[in-house]
Amino acid sequence: MTNSASAIFIKQFRDVSKNPDVLSQFIIYPVMAFIMTHLIDVNMPGMPDSMFITMFAKMFAGMAFVGAVAIVIAEDIEKNSLRFLLMAGVKSHEYLLGVGGVFLSFGIIGSAAFSALMPDADFSQRLAMWLSLMLGVAASILIGAIIGMTSKNQQAATGTGQMVGFLLSFGPFLATMSQNDTLMSIFRIFYTMNFVDTYTTEIAENFAIIGANILILSLMFTIVYGKKNKGGAVVNKKAVAAILTIALIGGAAFAAFTWHNAGFISTDNAQVVTRAIPVSATNSGVLERFSLREGQNVGANEILGWVEGGEAMRSPVNGLVMRTSAVQGQWVSPAETVAVISDTSTVHIRADIEETDILDVYLGQRVYVRIDTFGRQRFIGYVTNIGTSALPDASSSRTTLLVPVEINITDDVDLSRLTGVNAEVRIPLR
Repeated sequence: MTNSASAIFIKQFRDVSKNPDVLSQFIIYPVMAFIMTHLIDVNMPGMPDSMFITMFAKMFAGMAFVGAVAIVIAEDIEKNSLRFLLMAGVKSHEYLLGVGGVFLSFGIIGSAAFSALMPDADFSQRLAMWLSLMLGVAASILIGAIIGMTSKNQQAATGTGQMVGFLLSFGPFLATMSQNDTLMSIFRIFYTMNFVDTYTTEIAENFAIIGANILILSLMFTIVYGKKNKGGAVVNKKAVAAILTIALIGGAAFAAFTWHNAGFISTDNAQVVTRAIPVSATNSGVLERFSLREGQNVGANEILGWVEGGEAMRSPVNGLVMRTSAVQGQWVSPAETVAVISDTSTVHIRADIEETDILDVYLGQRVYVRIDTFGRQRFIGYVTNIGTSALPDASSSRTTLLVPVEINITDDVDLSRLTGVNAEVRIPLR
């Protein structure tokens, strides 16, 4: 850090440290994430454990930093501090390093707090969350700097900063909660939609989008900084603001159009399935002490009943009784199935994909799943297995072959009692 940037950093650090309103924003969001994740059980089916962490992380990166940086820079302009810095030969990157460095320091600490709150995450997952959120803070600092430079005064900077921060924070959250394809497509291009809360195959894409946001915003700030000490162009701030607004709207519309037309593989030929294990008598005889009922949970090696003069029948796995076909006192033989146990450790979604689309499906690919039981609620999963043989589509008069694809859902939802329920699957092609 240069001498000029260091001096600005020290001055701004003292100012921010004396401002409790700003400091409280850096603390409140991680605290709320901790309370909502670890102290309150909201009992929402299908809600991932990291939902509130991701939600408050977006608010932390978007609302806390955009507005704060915008106000600081607008204040420098109003008090002519920035003018004096320009006259002293302070370059744009030096000024940004000084002011942004203060807020980035708080952002690094806050990002570490959010990554530490991630439930059941390993080191690589926490590291990915920390890095993506820290880069998001950097992007917010750049946006705040641009707003501060183009605002007439502190009041205007406050209003614009709050509006932009709200959009960056709640836009992606609403898109995720509603699972609206159009909203998802629009907000996907913004960095706040790409924080890495789970370690998926899309992590490179997430970081690429965040990086692109930072690059574009850095160029914007350099332009908006205005007249440099030696040479450089004098920029009309109103014109720049108008151009940037048009560019952002046009870019978002183009991205949404491109994203939407990239297409999906969609099928409603999907079900919740599991491995069904038949249980038979160990020998012929009268069935004793047998009281299994459908829907009953059983543990591995749990005694299910006896056959007179023989060994006990035991459950082969932890599971759920799907079906019983015998009653106590009935004569049974080893050739008969007295019960069927569902192995609840293998519950997944099976989707039959047409042979013409199967080459676009790969292991680890993200999948959106709607299960009839939950209505319009959409869950996120990934492809875990692709069948090696194709079967005819019995519901079609065409000679269409279908390849079975297994999908595991990453959201925290209990599917053990939903075996056989129909589902709809959408696989984005990107």
